[in-house]
Amino acid sequence: MAICGEESKAMDATQTTEIRTLLLEAADAIDRANAIVSTLDSDDRALLATPLDEISSALHFEVLQKLYLRYPGLAEESQGWNGTKG
Repeated sequence: MAICGEESKAMDATQTTEIRTLLLEAADAIDRANAIVSTLDSDDRALLATPLDEISSALHFEVLQKLYLRYPGLAEESQGWNGTKG
């Protein structure tokens, strides 16, 4: 599939690592948002908790899992993830 006249290509190692880093940063941000949501009153917590949990699950069990299955070395690199760019 071509985008803007360019031929599509598989991700290279740099792109794969950058995507993984951004996804893990997003997961960390969702975790921080969940921590704040847990301190809210029940109405606001009910409004936000489930959607945040669904986003987190999709991120971990769909997007990241597919990325790790396609590029197995990434999963090993991510085991040491500490929330900072490395």
